[in-house]
Amino acid sequence: MMKLTTKILAITLTMASFSVLAKTRIELYKSPTCGCCKEWAAIMEDKGYTVNVHHQDNWSNIKQNFGMPPQLQSCHSAVIDGYLIEGHVPESDIARLLKESPVNISGLAVPGMPQLSPGMARAGVKYENFKVVSFSKDGLALYNQY
Repeated sequence: MMKLTTKILAITLTMASFSVLAKTRIELYKSPTCGCCKEWAAIMEDKGYTVNVHHQDNWSNIKQNFGMPPQLQSCHSAVIDGYLIEGHVPESDIARLLKESPVNISGLAVPGMPQLSPGMARAGVKYENFKVVSFSKDGLALYNQY
């Protein structure tokens, strides 16, 4: 009986460790010619995410499906665990969003292309001078500020 219990425990722990190690998948929609989007994707991969890139000229239907206001538009969109991530959102804000899993937020956005945001700033440069905005059917809110 003890050997069976030990085997069941070992199998359970192994399966749990695989689920913890499973990488979060990002579906990234971007123009084929955008270089800063490629840089943002590389940052996310370095942080342990799996990035599946979709080169498209138009992905406005995805933004509309998540109810993203046009004033938040940026150069790329990503879908991560049911949230829309628009533009150069730092990984730490995405990790917080995924950890907290709020039901009252459709996504996060960094409008435009701020020079000191992830994918725009040179490696090692501190992120600053931009805001991360959350959006939902109820409106906009400041999520973080750099």
